[in-house]
Amino acid sequence: MQVMQKEYLTPQYIRQFQCTGAACEDTCCSLWEITIDQLTYEKYKQIPDTSLHKEINKNLVRNHKSKESYASFKMNQKTGNCSMLCDGLCTIQAKVGETFLSQTCSTYPRILNEADEIEVSALLSCPEIARLVLLSEDAMNFTRTHELHTPNLRINPLGSLTDKKKLCIQNLRDITLEVLSDRQFSLQHRLIIIGVLMDNTDELLRSGAYDNVLSFLDEFRGELVTNEELRNYGVFPSDDQIQFQILNNTLMAHLSEFLWNARYNECMNEYLTGIQSNGSSLSESLHTYRSVREQIYEPYLREKEFIFENYVINHVYQNFMTDIYAGGSLFDFFVKLVADCSFIRLHLIGMAAYRQELTDDMVVKLIQSYTKNYKFSNKFLNAILKDIKDQGYYSLGGMSLLIK
Repeated sequence: MQVMQKEYLTPQYIRQFQCTGAACEDTCCSLWEITIDQLTYEKYKQIPDTSLHKEINKNLVRNHKSKESYASFKMNQKTGNCSMLCDGLCTIQAKVGETFLSQTCSTYPRILNEADEIEVSALLSCPEIARLVLLSEDAMNFTRTHELHTPNLRINPLGSLTDKKKLCIQNLRDITLEVLSDRQFSLQHRLIIIGVLMDNTDELLRSGAYDNVLSFLDEFRGELVTNEELRNYGVFPSDDQIQFQILNNTLMAHLSEFLWNARYNECMNEYLTGIQSNGSSLSESLHTYRSVREQIYEPYLREKEFIFENYVINHVYQNFMTDIYAGGSLFDFFVKLVADCSFIRLHLIGMAAYRQELTDDMVVKLIQSYTKNYKFSNKFLNAILKDIKDQGYYSLGGMSLLIK
């Protein structure tokens, strides 16, 4: 019996991506452990270049953690770079080609999640991906293909669930992506709408009431058209003083614990200088936050809302299935997405206060470095989630205060 080949679902930006190599502003070969899978480890033994073979052996450390993390390269103690990086380029790729790259190096910045088809996305911690995702209005247009040309990619299986639960999760993501793409509503309004969706389906999904989930989704599609309260952005609560206090205080409380990326540190310095440019008291910083949001951030957002739309759509496309397949809470997912978007806005307002402008380059740099600094681990957003719960804002109303 012939086995059907799975298709790859790819957004437009994936098809445009090419590594910029030595021109990259924030190389992925620095300050991260470069793991080597077992097959690549064995393949290194076949390299005909004797000097390269010796260089690899000198810098390779066996750890036997798993087939995927069978070994790793030593880091250069002076630069923090992978020991195989020379003048911004990988020595292995330069001398023997990309077919000798490990799964880690071949795959990054891509993420491949496998369910009924293989969904391909990429991490905005890569500066070139950040530009491609954020600055093109058609970045999140999807097509299907039967092949990808990059060799040795790591594919993450999502795991097995009952057909009914899989259908629920897929439909939940589908309607979430539909709402996030619906430009009749502002992006903030769209976020609140998906909060309503996830607030109403979280417990149903966790309790196994799958038929009820599917029934609610059918009703919800109708409510998007007919429910005047849901369609009225003004009915949801707002308080920009509470918003600023929660975001600024929470960010400051965790900054020393998580800050490590140099480019993000530059953005943070601009944020701190900018938000305190009229004084460091709460009332003075809040005045700066309000005035810069109104005079610089909001006009930019009205013109370039697709940038932030692309960000949230890519995030949901990339993470929703993996999180919920693994048993994650729908409302937790929503709260962390809201926190993510709200922190990005906070940073940009402070940076705009510092520079008295907001540009595409500023947005790309902030989102790329913020992603790289915080999002290779769940620790930061999990800490934020705990803070939000502890402060009593873990509710749709609480999230509205952060969003609006």
